[in-house]
Amino acid sequence: MPASQASIVQKLSNAPQGWTQHDVNVDKTSARMKLRIHLAQPRISEFQDLAMKIATPGNKLYGKHLAKDEADKFLAPTPESVQTVQEWLKDAGLGDAAELDGTGDNILVHASVADVEKLLHAEYSPFVSQRSGEVIMRTLQYSLPDNLKQHIDVVQPTTYFGMTSSRLTQTSLGDATNTQASCGTSNPSCLSQLYSYGSAKAYSNGRMGIAGFIRQFASQSDLATFMKREATQNNTDQSFSCVSVNNGSCQENNPGIEANLDVQYARAITEKIPNVFYSTGGSPPTNGNVSDNEPYLEFLQYLLGLSDEDLPNTISISYGDIEYTVPNDYANKCCDLFSKLGARGVSVLVASGDTGVGSSCPGGKFETAFPAACPWVTTVGGTDGTGPENAWSGSGGGFSELFPQPSYQADAVNGWLRNDQTHQSQTPYFNSSGRAYPDVSALATNFPIVVSGAFVRVGGTSAASPVFASIVQLLNSDRLLSGKKPLGFLNPWLYSRAASALTSITHGSNNGCRNINGQGFQAVEGWNPVTGLGTPNFEKLLEVSQST
Repeated sequence: MPASQASIVQKLSNAPQGWTQHDVNVDKTSARMKLRIHLAQPRISEFQDLAMKIATPGNKLYGKHLAKDEADKFLAPTPESVQTVQEWLKDAGLGDAAELDGTGDNILVHASVADVEKLLHAEYSPFVSQRSGEVIMRTLQYSLPDNLKQHIDVVQPTTYFGMTSSRLTQTSLGDATNTQASCGTSNPSCLSQLYSYGSAKAYSNGRMGIAGFIRQFASQSDLATFMKREATQNNTDQSFSCVSVNNGSCQENNPGIEANLDVQYARAITEKIPNVFYSTGGSPPTNGNVSDNEPYLEFLQYLLGLSDEDLPNTISISYGDIEYTVPNDYANKCCDLFSKLGARGVSVLVASGDTGVGSSCPGGKFETAFPAACPWVTTVGGTDGTGPENAWSGSGGGFSELFPQPSYQADAVNGWLRNDQTHQSQTPYFNSSGRAYPDVSALATNFPIVVSGAFVRVGGTSAASPVFASIVQLLNSDRLLSGKKPLGFLNPWLYSRAASALTSITHGSNNGCRNINGQGFQAVEGWNPVTGLGTPNFEKLLEVSQST
């Protein structure tokens, strides 16, 4: 391949907030890493037009989800892209270290850090997470030959440092008293009453998926303890399956609060429906390798590699980043893969975040969350209280600086922008033409769970997400039982036919930013950027689902 001028693809002035360069020596010639090159998908816009039609009630294509081979063929890179990138790697002496991976849309390269630096005109350094202490290798910039840029969407790990946190707050420690008799807490019995899913059939079909990241592991024994005390009557299933993704662990002896929360409430609500915990790792399997801490793309690639029979119908993700810390090419690629999941019939629900409109907002703008702001996921905000529910002050909400407003939410969001009188002072701090979130909400406070045999109480939108997602799985299992397709990508349905089956939250607000005067957004009738369209009513949603 003729030599081509290389130019910078991504460049950061500093490491993202929460990461600092680590003073440790790395032998870059012996330390090895896994580089994934995602090839361009020239038909992605056409594909997403089709995916939106499949998800839109009333369209003749509604519910006609694509099979795996159909979606893969539609989004396949061109043979020219595959050949051009393979020749580039061969010329760099990495031809034998590269393999076409997954669905054929990316190339995996196993190489030394030194070889990757030479390939990408980059300088990798160790960085340490101030939160977890994990050390990763990253570069603040990388380059590609100009003639390759049309063939490559994103290369990682490079400038994306990895997710920062789960969307969880530990509200109190110590033994949580038995709360079966009272609805002053968000236990399964009270949630069943509040969201009217106690009348659901004892479904055993379909599959509920739960994403696990940042070394969060779920415990079977803690689940059994939780279900013994907190499960509703006749709900006796106490198990889930754990699947390792990207060298993730299924260890039982070090349970995480987030993982246990997700698994315990998904199991409590979905009862006998199979539950799968996808433990997604970022650490290497052998000594001498460097941690990739690369959760989303590895997780999504794994799911999209599953057969149609093995895909979950619903997935809950309780983790996230601040949008501006995620490189645009990385965020766009993840969002493209979420759209592919939706087109294959998977409903993806994501926690909106726990810091209101942002934490510090150093750029003078509200802080948007990722992947919450991706238009191909359903984002779940948080509420508090039960009589009636109010907006939870930590509920993440806002407008993307990267993704434009999707058509399915235009009427609802533009109506709020036009008619709401409570947000006028915040207008300079958000992008009113961006994708708005959350889409829906659920309780986010006072959840009793079991960790290492002890009951504790936690909260956050990472609790709200599995609750709403589990109710969606009940709907999906009902559809499958009736011979229908699952709901798949939810948002066009939620913003149209299902909106009347949600309970609008009209009181409360979310927190503001430290560096911006004033409060966050107010909860008002209809859609709002604190609680979205509102909270679920299973019986009403079931009626809409059965008629759609």
